[in-house]
Amino acid sequence: MFQNLLRAVVILFCLSGCAERVIDITDKDGEVIGGCKAGFDWHFYGLQDSIDYMLYECAKDSIAKGFTISDDRLLTLDFTLPSPPEGELWNKKLAMHHFHKENITERELGYILAAIENEYQKVAWPAEDDLASGKITKTEFIKIIKEAKFKWLGE
Repeated sequence: MFQNLLRAVVILFCLSGCAERVIDITDKDGEVIGGCKAGFDWHFYGLQDSIDYMLYECAKDSIAKGFTISDDRLLTLDFTLPSPPEGELWNKKLAMHHFHKENITERELGYILAAIENEYQKVAWPAEDDLASGKITKTEFIKIIKEAKFKWLGE
């Protein structure tokens, strides 16, 4: 009995910081022409806000072209990031510090975390492609990823 309870607690703990959502992008005739999917694992603060931010980032070019999205609520949100402390750039460590000091809200934290992870992905994914195609060496790849990870995590 104790093992089953422990197993259930572990599963609930693992699922508590994980989520994903999908939205559809439709044309003026209501036909689905694409979609966006966003999700995070081990993201304990601002999880749904981070997902909202990433879904909007994915869909904003389509919205600008006149297409519609299945979650109109995203159109009502202000995704403006708070300014980082003077002379600094947001990273996870800095954002968590300011969240715990109550200088930023959980919603703002979620947006910041999504934005900095998105910037990391914009560097890491092309670097992976460049490594696979031989455009860069493994040493160059490691350097790119290390720098991008520092900008993302602040460590």
